[in-house]
Amino acid sequence: MKKLFIAFVFAIAITTSISAQEGLAVKAGLNNVTVDVDTGGFFDASDSELGFFIGGGYNFVASETFDIEPSLLFSFVDELTSLYIPIMAKYKISDAFNVQAGPQINYLLEDLPDGELGIDLAFGTGYQIDDNWFVEARYGIQISRGGDFGDLVDINTLTLGAGYRFN
Repeated sequence: MKKLFIAFVFAIAITTSISAQEGLAVKAGLNNVTVDVDTGGFFDASDSELGFFIGGGYNFVASETFDIEPSLLFSFVDELTSLYIPIMAKYKISDAFNVQAGPQINYLLEDLPDGELGIDLAFGTGYQIDDNWFVEARYGIQISRGGDFGDLVDINTLTLGAGYRFN
């Protein structure tokens, strides 16, 4: 009976520590969107705009050192409002520090005739300040964009943000 009680307490402790890392999060911060236009000639251009993002996600604990976090983020930059859907795999270097990588869908919410949907490869890092608060930095590199617009334009994004996870 004593062993059963110890096993029960141990199972509760493990479940509590795992659920403390898992949960819904809200996040916001600054982003810098770089647009490179390559027409193959005279009209090539590059521009970078500073803006902000806001959104949320849910952190799923896959193992002691590995999490997966899909998010839904709205990006507001001067003339390029977008919806980002990153699905980040997080490898925990320590209890507080993680590195992240994964695909990121971006959808331009502007009135464009073609090329609204893009796929990025995103990578970055995160730091868990306490049980609830965290900070992240991430860079997304466009690897694909639909339509004729996608052949001419590369859109890359740097995000720096903070968030609060509800446990």
